[in-house]
Amino acid sequence: MIGPARNPRPALTRRRLLDRLALGLGAAAVPRHASSDLPTIAPLTFGVFPYLPALEIGRQFGPMATALARVVERPVSLQTKGGFPAFLAALLEARYDVALLHPFLYADVAAIQDYRPLARLQEDLAGVIVGPAAQHIAGFADLRGQTIAVPPALSAVAKLVALELQRLGLDGPDGVTLAHYRTKTACLHAVVAGRTSVCALPGFALGQLAKFPSVALEAKFETTAIPGILFVGHGRLREAGLRQLERTLISWNASAEGRRLLARLGWRGIVPIVPGEYDTADLRQALDR
Repeated sequence: MIGPARNPRPALTRRRLLDRLALGLGAAAVPRHASSDLPTIAPLTFGVFPYLPALEIGRQFGPMATALARVVERPVSLQTKGGFPAFLAALLEARYDVALLHPFLYADVAAIQDYRPLARLQEDLAGVIVGPAAQHIAGFADLRGQTIAVPPALSAVAKLVALELQRLGLDGPDGVTLAHYRTKTACLHAVVAGRTSVCALPGFALGQLAKFPSVALEAKFETTAIPGILFVGHGRLREAGLRQLERTLISWNASAEGRRLLARLGWRGIVPIVPGEYDTADLRQALDR
């Protein structure tokens, strides 16, 4: 007697499914004037750190990949990973020609791979502490003995909050506890459900508060700010290619198409990087304190 056929493929875990979705972003944006008769050109790989779900990154950054493809006259492969550790590993292996990342990730890879700063978001980066409007919370000292929901440990906001607690002497057993959640939305859910007192978000994510009308949430205070999220390019693009990308990114502030790209992401602008602004020694010193 023949038993029922078994599926030899193992069930997908949530993490494996997210990784597959992330890999699916690799379909390249192609310049409009490209011809199928032209020889195949290796795509420019554009990695975006996983601060949004993979499908949302594809939706939000697809137009930017298309705009870059027209400038560099080659396909652009938009990529991300299912989590921060996998994205960091890809950076350390130099998988991306161009990447969007936060400063602490840059500090982790700059000494190992030849990634060079190109331009940065106009907004500085800080962790914004969000809690119920009815509660009076003026600073971290008011949270002693309580729990803060934060994004994954390798996120910039989680690192900023941890550094601030260390500076204030609130990182011990009698201080403030951190609870890591996979997404910013999950952090907010933890507050709404009463599992944590507050959550920490990057400033550009405050628009998500409108998704929770049942509980009035508001920004309470911020951590110390550092220079914002940045674009980097790998040295293999050579100086001319890196400067072309830098000029293109900054030029989006002044063009109609560029302003649409920035507005889509909720960004105020992209600005040049001041020399020394992302000094890796300073960032590493902050991380190692």
